[in-house]
Amino acid sequence: MHATLRRRRAFQKRWSSTVDTIVDARGRASQNAGHRDLLDLLIATRDPETGEPITAGEIRDQCATMIFAGYETTARLLFWASYLLTLDQDEQARVRAEVAAFPPERVTTLDDLGHWPRLRLVLLETLRLYPPVHMLVREPIEDDVVMGESVRRGVKVYISPWVLHRHRKYWKDPTAFVPDRFSGQSSPWTSGGAYLPFGAGPRTCIGAFFALSEAQIMLATILQRYTLAIASKRPVMPVGRLTIVPDHIPIFKLETLPSSSR
Repeated sequence: MHATLRRRRAFQKRWSSTVDTIVDARGRASQNAGHRDLLDLLIATRDPETGEPITAGEIRDQCATMIFAGYETTARLLFWASYLLTLDQDEQARVRAEVAAFPPERVTTLDDLGHWPRLRLVLLETLRLYPPVHMLVREPIEDDVVMGESVRRGVKVYISPWVLHRHRKYWKDPTAFVPDRFSGQSSPWTSGGAYLPFGAGPRTCIGAFFALSEAQIMLATILQRYTLAIASKRPVMPVGRLTIVPDHIPIFKLETLPSSSR
């Protein structure tokens, strides 16, 4: 245990040093270059009350959030979306037709992702059925009253997206895979309170739009080239850990599509 802790601390030290060096170099280079990417935007960010730039430590922490928190959660989203599409071949065919009409290599801006509305619906429904983080924990800094219930300062408050996303009070056929339920909703996590794949409030996940965009491009690239299936009939069961993980790793069968259908 102590050896693991030492390795973790050594990695954190190297990570902090590396990111600080990159941020410092980018800060000097960006003075006359304008905004180019997320790091440039973070460097240019100013506190709305004081007008001061955010600290190097805060920039480093935001970078860590985007890289570490984003990798695991987006990977899980892609896994569960792929799994659901193996169970619904008709839906997979609809998404593939959409991708064929506007292939991934034509994407040059985020606006181009609007050509794949069906794919986005599939990802939104996947996030409902398998939210990456099944449990959120908050700690009130002052005594409060929530929905008529007293909440004392310092008491841990647990919110479960898993329960909310499958609650019959808020969803019709809550355990069914129905992407169309999100039709016409561009950002359903910003209203209603029963859909929290990215959290809620002022601390909503900073990478929400980035994760969805990344997942759309990656899944479109796969579906452009392959049909997805799973040979085993053994169901994949979700297990709540840091994220919602499968109880076993199924073997996906990828069948190459003929070039004429791409």
